[in-house]
Amino acid sequence: MRNRRFVSVWLTLGLVACQGEPQRAVTVTDSAGVRISISPDSPRTFAEVDSQSVLSLGGPDAAGPTQFYRIQGVQIGPSGTLWVADGGSGELRIFGPGGSHWKTIGGRGEGPGEFMRIRLLGSFRGDSVAAWDAANGRLTVFDGEGEFARTARLPSSGTTQPRAFDVFSDGSILAQITRLVSAGSLAPGQLLTDTVRLVRIDLEDATDEPQGQAPGPLWLWTGRNQVPIPFTINASFDIHDQAVHLVTGPEFRVRVFREGRLSEVYGVARHAREVTQDDVTAYREYTEEFVRESQQRDYLSALGNASLPTVLPAYSRVLVSADGKVWAQVYSPDFLAPGTWDVYGPGREWLGQVQTPGAFRVMGVTADWLVGVWRDDLGVEHVRVYRIRPG
Repeated sequence: MRNRRFVSVWLTLGLVACQGEPQRAVTVTDSAGVRISISPDSPRTFAEVDSQSVLSLGGPDAAGPTQFYRIQGVQIGPSGTLWVADGGSGELRIFGPGGSHWKTIGGRGEGPGEFMRIRLLGSFRGDSVAAWDAANGRLTVFDGEGEFARTARLPSSGTTQPRAFDVFSDGSILAQITRLVSAGSLAPGQLLTDTVRLVRIDLEDATDEPQGQAPGPLWLWTGRNQVPIPFTINASFDIHDQAVHLVTGPEFRVRVFREGRLSEVYGVARHAREVTQDDVTAYREYTEEFVRESQQRDYLSALGNASLPTVLPAYSRVLVSADGKVWAQVYSPDFLAPGTWDVYGPGREWLGQVQTPGAFRVMGVTADWLVGVWRDDLGVEHVRVYRIRPG
């Protein structure tokens, strides 16, 4: 089954050019002052992605700094360097524009500049780079030369520690407030609703401001495991121009929060998609291949739960490039299939779609490049960069 999916990658990347100019979005402002822009839908390609990557690092025969395990972030730095957070070693590995290894920093530990559970956040006030240690609740900043600069802890909110996800241009942190539930208080078959609560944390004065919230996944407590109800997923969000762009739910919409207030909604006029038997089959096949055998029965039992959605999420990911274009990935339960992305312009008009390679998780987008992680048939991770060519 996996081989069929990989073959389909190269068959679907031969995209056609755009037909004419995009139709203008219809924009209105509702009674609450929210600006709403909806574009008409049409068969339209915004750009195409080369079938072959321009850079590929890693593989089953890789050794040293190009041997990756559980990558937790990839980004292209201002000078064209490539930063990779390796979860297995707790290291940040930096490569030159051509892929040559420059330096490795970090490492597993609890000292300054070390990590127990690393996650790459992104640029921090210019050419510095911020990384997060989920185990220690600590932010670490490295300068553009990869040298250790500072650490900071996020102030806790009640009994839970915020989880850092992104960085605003002024150095404040976008974090999520989690909710803890005691397993002893749950009964087998109990459903748990989740909510994504976002806050903006100022590291200097240790204050936080709400930045919006959205429904999260629906979970089932089986008595042994907490498993997700299929087709319910976390909201995805990204920062641009001091605003949080967020996707959630079955509607093809992106919501924009500024200073904790919903200020914009934009999207494309497209109907929600019903859950089909093909979707159920894809979810089942992915579970049987990638979930540990001891947990598969619990995960698959959720397919028969009465709370199983009848419609799919619209988008699973959202990324904003430096030039203000917004990329929203259309949700698919087949995570190894080629990806389909809706692209919106800075004026919120829908520009068309882009296909990305199968088994490739996009972690960053620029005007010319896609960067992320591709998994081969053996499940080995490769860091790859693909060229984007306008339609």
